Amino acid sequence: MMTFEIKSKVTKQGRRAGRTLYYAYPMKRQKLSIKDVEQRISESCSLSAADVRAALVAFGEIVCDCFQEGIGVDLGEMGTLMPFTQGRLMDTPEEVTVETLQPAKVMVHPKKNIQTALGKIRYRIKR
Repeated sequence: MMTFEIKSKVTKQGRRAGRTLYYAYPMKRQKLSIKDVEQRISESCSLSAADVRAALVAFGEIVCDCFQEGIGVDLGEMGTLMPFTQGRLMDTPEEVTVETLQPAKVMVHPKKNIQTALGKIRYRIKR
């Protein structure tokens, strides 16, 4: 379950400028440690936690190598990781150079099962 707290903000623009508005903001999110991931995977298959750890380290290195080459990585039932960057808007084609590219980011394209899981998240607002 994701828990949110209520925060306030004074708007500076638009038709509600100067008004205090309220919104839900996520409280500290929980995350599974890499040790917990290793343990859960080893419990669900025949791999030891050390085997899982070695596979995850190797996988991380492969993802880094692929991203450096501009190649995406298919994660099977989880989806795809893709390096992504785009250029800033320039006035003329001659101004478009490698230096006008924005820093690269990772785009995650989840498969249907991941999207379905996201749709089942339960929420709570702490008051």
